[in-house]
Amino acid sequence: MRNASNRLAIVGNLNVDLWVSPVNRFPKPDEEHIVDSARVELAGTAGYALLACNGLGLETITVSTIGDDAFGQILLNTGERLNLSLGSVEVMTGQETPLSIVFIGSDGSRSIVSTLGAHADMGMEVVLRHDDEIASCDEMFICGSYLLPRLGPADIREYAQTAQRRRQIVAFDPSWDPSGWGDRVRRETLDLLEVVDIYMPNAQELSQLAGRDGWRDAAREVAGLAGELVIKRGAAGACYVTASEWIEVPAFAIDAVNTIGAGDVFDVGYLYARRRGLPPRQRLEFAGAMAAIVVSQTGQREYPSPNAVCSFLRDRVGGDEWGEPVGPESQTWD
Repeated sequence: MRNASNRLAIVGNLNVDLWVSPVNRFPKPDEEHIVDSARVELAGTAGYALLACNGLGLETITVSTIGDDAFGQILLNTGERLNLSLGSVEVMTGQETPLSIVFIGSDGSRSIVSTLGAHADMGMEVVLRHDDEIASCDEMFICGSYLLPRLGPADIREYAQTAQRRRQIVAFDPSWDPSGWGDRVRRETLDLLEVVDIYMPNAQELSQLAGRDGWRDAAREVAGLAGELVIKRGAAGACYVTASEWIEVPAFAIDAVNTIGAGDVFDVGYLYARRRGLPPRQRLEFAGAMAAIVVSQTGQREYPSPNAVCSFLRDRVGGDEWGEPVGPESQTWD
C-alpha cells in the first residue's frame, strides 16, 4: 500500500510570465508604445496552480523543467521567497526558461506569445525520475500538457492508469492546443480521458476537443469519459457534468482587472473543495470565488486563504455552510 499524504502533485508547465499592460492595440512596424506596467511573474498552469495552493496552505510537489538562465533564477528566487516547494523542478543546462509575454488589455483580456525553452525536454523520463514523490500524494494534477511536446495525451495515458491503480485521483487540464486541435490530438485526448478522474477544460477548449460549435453539445459528447467534467466559462460561470448529473453555477459579478491564471486558480479551488468533501455545486462556488478574488486585484497579487474565500462566499452567496469548517483534515479552514 502506498504511503499517501495530503500533498498535491503538480506535473506540467512551469514558466515565467512577462505581463505588459495595458495594451489595447499592437504597435505598427517601427512604432513604439509606452505602457503603464511590466512585471515578471512565476507562471504557467503549474505556476499559477502552485501559487493558489500556497494561498490555501496546501502542500505540493511540482515536477517541471526550466533553464539555467536569468529567468530561471528569477523563478527559483521567487519560489524561495514564497517558500514554495520547487525541489522537483529540474534545471536543464544550456536551456532557456520557458517564457510567455502576456499583453493585457484595459478590460482584463490577454494575448500571449510563448517560447518552449526547457519544456521541449520535459518527457516522461522526467516524470518517472520523481515517481516516488508523486506516488506519495493523494492527487496528481497534470496540466499544460499541450504545451509540452514530449508529454502529450498519448505519453501520459499509461502513467495516469498507474496512478489510478495506486488509488490516486488524476486531474487533467491540458490548456489550449497551439498546434491547432488536429485529429490526432483530439483522438488521443479523448482516449486519455477514460483514465482521468477530473477533466477541467474551459468552454472553448472543450468545444475544440469535441469538434462542436457549442460547449453544451461538446459536454454531452464528452460526458462520461472522465469521471467528472468541470467546464470553466469565464464571466458566464462554470458547469459540472457526469454521466448522470449536470450542474451550472453563475459567475460572481466583479471588475476583472487581470484574468491571467484565472482558470488555473479555479482548478485548484475545485480540487481543494472536493477533497474537503463539498458537493459539486459548492465546489464550483468555492473555485469561482477563489478565481474572482484573484482576477479582481490590482498590483501585486495575493492568493486567498480558505477563510478569505469563505468570507467572500458568505457575502455573495450566504448560507451556514461557508461559516463552518468542512471535512476531516483540520478544525479550521486555515
